[in-house]
Amino acid sequence: MRCFGDLCFDSRLVEAAGPLSKDDLANLGRRAFVVAVRAEAVEDWRYLLQAMLFAYKYRGPARDPRISALMYLTTSDSIREAERASPIGLTRFVLGALGPRGDVEAELGGVGEPYYPLAEDYDPWKIIKFALSRLT
Repeated sequence: MRCFGDLCFDSRLVEAAGPLSKDDLANLGRRAFVVAVRAEAVEDWRYLLQAMLFAYKYRGPARDPRISALMYLTTSDSIREAERASPIGLTRFVLGALGPRGDVEAELGGVGEPYYPLAEDYDPWKIIKFALSRLT
């Protein structure tokens, strides 16, 4: 888990017994902001964190902040294209959680393994540039 003041972020690689369903997704995030994403869509954990921060703070571009996070993560204006990063129907996926430490622990405590991949060509401006283009 990574904490920045009162706000914490955790990223977990989950191997579920059965495929993830829309109902499973709907039950996530009761206390913290939780996003489920295909593991291969998370090339660097910092991209997932940035995408979640923008979706959490600005509540857009989609009505559902989880879809917004996928849009930021994939840097796509298309909801359909962003949904390709959704893990619905998969048994292996990443869960990212953002919120106060206790809420993040309550959401992800004991689920999966910590997942913090690092990209060799990480661009700290990639998500920020996309977000700024959406906000202006």
